[in-house]
Amino acid sequence: SILIQGNLSIKCSIAMICLTQLIKQIHGILCETLFINNLIYEFIKKCDSIFQFPINPVYMSHIRFLYENISLKLKLKLNSNILIIPDYICYDEKLCDCINSTYYYKNLTCLHSSTLDLISSISGHIWIDMILIIESYFRSCLNSYTFLNDINKYKNVTLLYKCYNSSKIISKHRIFDENIDCCMIDDENPKLSCLINDKHRIKCIDNDECFSSLHTIDDCPFNENEIEKKISFQMFCNGLEEFYYIDSNGKNFTDESECDYWPCNNIYTRCDSFWTCHNGKDEENCYDKICQSNSYPCISPYNYTLICLSSNKVNDGIDDCLGGMDELKLCRHIYPSNKDPKRFRCQNNSLCLSSFELCNNIKTCPFGDDENFCNNHKFICQYNSNINRTFIQDIICHSIDNEKNRINHFSINTSPIYPQLDKNINKEIIQWKQKQDNIQKNIYSKNKSYIWPWYCNRGLILRIRFQNKLNQRICMCPPSYYGNLCQYQNERVSITLGLIRADRRDVYVIIIMLIDQNQYINSYNQFEYIASQNCGIKLNRYLLYSTRPKNISNNYTIRIDAFEKYSLTYRGSWHLSIPFLFLPVNRISALLYIPSYRQIPIISNCFKKCINGECIKYLNKEYIFCRCFSGWSGIQCDIKINCQSCSSDSICIGYINNQSICICPLTKFGRRCFLKSLCPKNACLNNGQCIPTDITL
Repeated sequence: SILIQGNLSIKCSIAMICLTQLIKQIHGILCETLFINNLIYEFIKKCDSIFQFPINPVYMSHIRFLYENISLKLKLKLNSNILIIPDYICYDEKLCDCINSTYYYKNLTCLHSSTLDLISSISGHIWIDMILIIESYFRSCLNSYTFLNDINKYKNVTLLYKCYNSSKIISKHRIFDENIDCCMIDDENPKLSCLINDKHRIKCIDNDECFSSLHTIDDCPFNENEIEKKISFQMFCNGLEEFYYIDSNGKNFTDESECDYWPCNNIYTRCDSFWTCHNGKDEENCYDKICQSNSYPCISPYNYTLICLSSNKVNDGIDDCLGGMDELKLCRHIYPSNKDPKRFRCQNNSLCLSSFELCNNIKTCPFGDDENFCNNHKFICQYNSNINRTFIQDIICHSIDNEKNRINHFSINTSPIYPQLDKNINKEIIQWKQKQDNIQKNIYSKNKSYIWPWYCNRGLILRIRFQNKLNQRICMCPPSYYGNLCQYQNERVSITLGLIRADRRDVYVIIIMLIDQNQYINSYNQFEYIASQNCGIKLNRYLLYSTRPKNISNNYTIRIDAFEKYSLTYRGSWHLSIPFLFLPVNRISALLYIPSYRQIPIISNCFKKCINGECIKYLNKEYIFCRCFSGWSGIQCDIKINCQSCSSDSICIGYINNQSICICPLTKFGRRCFLKSLCPKNACLNNGQCIPTDITL
């Protein structure tokens, strides 16, 4: 942690935490109090003449900050509110061999902070801004492979590339992938992109550039590096020409062809911050609106202030906004791709720029309008974040970035209200009453249709057609409700579960069981946990009691078992108490750590008699229980259960409602583990294992 005191005195540590604005209170002391009473200066006196803060590296495990006591006290005397930045930035010289050092302290190699121009580059939170600048400057230090004075050893290795003016070597697969690995940035030279015959790279037709699959900027003139085998339905007639194809008759088409009668305001275009309709109807009455209806928010090219442009001035052939944001037809035609769209057009020019080219201290536009509106923070749109953007910059980035993520799948936010609200019903009835008398009978049927969506209290209504051609409506209830109309609540335990696993390659089967004092299983839930994919996911499950109402004389608890999916090896169990059994609904949350190996000792002197099982201690409590072998159950594992319904290669751990509880091997699934998991042929390369994903997570 950056707040660890380490070898600093307590007063020095408090002073530095407050000066760097990491937190506002430390050890019960408000930082504001230290500044008001001028105690911060006295606390700084307790620091060494030169000291490191924090005591741990701030980035890449070797970037450290050094401060001079004299410099700090001088700054505080001049102005107690001055920006406190480190005097020196120290690094590992072996990892950063092409960075010229200016200072050595003990075993540290350092740069003076003025080299990075930290003061002028900080505009928001001190610490966040400094880390962003450090990340950009020391990016090439991430690569740790060097020639180690033996260059001849690697001369004949065709898949390696030596960085210019450095001893660093990198894989040629990392050339021209938008990640800087060499300090001279020579690894991002597009002329080197075709050094290897990489089948995963796409070569442009008219030049010698090969694009990596990691590339987000598509610069092939004929868009040949933009391959889409399947086109999403919503990408048709969305205002952007992104796909070109020729039909069997040789006629050219795009995804915007024959869209004259296509409604521009639909569930896919609604409220996506992009004007699909010429008059912006698809963006009216949306959230976070800056301008009124029939007006378009943009930046004035003259004084860089926000203006709300009338919709009749959009796409009229005259640039009224900075970057030609109101006249996007030209840039969309030249650069149709929306993966990294070039939408900022230079003043009085047809040159179009991407967000990556804005505010990078390089005036690309003839009049410099791609840089004139910027503050000192670099690459404002690059990090996909608005932490340090001004309001004006945010409008610019927002206008460009909105074209990158316009895949709005069906959602409640983009759908019309269903069922319609009562006021709409009444409005329709009034309109009907004004019509001829011969349609009055339709009012009843129209009103009646609005009743059915609310027929089931908390469930879904189904209409069943019987052989006698009679229709009957029934309700499908969720686990938490029951009754013919889902009108009653089930007594239940609602559990929220989080899992932590150190080895991300493992797959586990987790069984959550609601049991009583006799180990009788009332209900259970089983799911598969893939550490590499499901880490951080919170699982919400319901466990129901076997009787309604529950037997209040029983002592109910929750037991959670974990098995390794590959070998069905038992990894351990957890015990969770239910604190308030008298409540109809109990909510429990737990964070469980799965051990990397079976570390549960079998208790040899167990006071419980486990006849057909083993005496086990819970992972999280000092309680013990009998874990029964397959085919047995009960508090002493003395009750024989029928496990013949489970497949022979599965494990039977109990029964409920006269049905066995089976744990399936990796290649099987289903209640009885007889269904085989099918993976696509050659789905995994290099002897990888195809693992079906649990869709319930």
